Amino acid sequence: MTVQKSPYDRIGGAAGIRQLTKRFYQLMDTRPDATACRAIHPPSLVNSELKLFEYLSGWLGGPPLFTEKRGPPMLRRRHLPARIGPEEISGWLACFLQA
Repeated sequence: MTVQKSPYDRIGGAAGIRQLTKRFYQLMDTRPDATACRAIHPPSLVNSELKLFEYLSGWLGGPPLFTEKRGPPMLRRRHLPARIGPEEISGWLACFLQA
């Protein structure tokens, strides 16, 4: 019987997700095409990086850190205060794909 690894394990567990989220926010700070996306974030990206790490941990099949600490993600509600249009989406996706 073959045991399938979770996406969390395949990406390298917590260390792999930390590397991904760190690189993602580095790119958001430097890519010109991510300017609109960066503008809807706070000046420091430290908390944003931590929250994305916690969210991806559970979403990819690892420990549900975000839910344990902050409750259900409710992503739509959490993002309502921010204007998210085509430029913001495009910048976010470009950073994530490169990370």
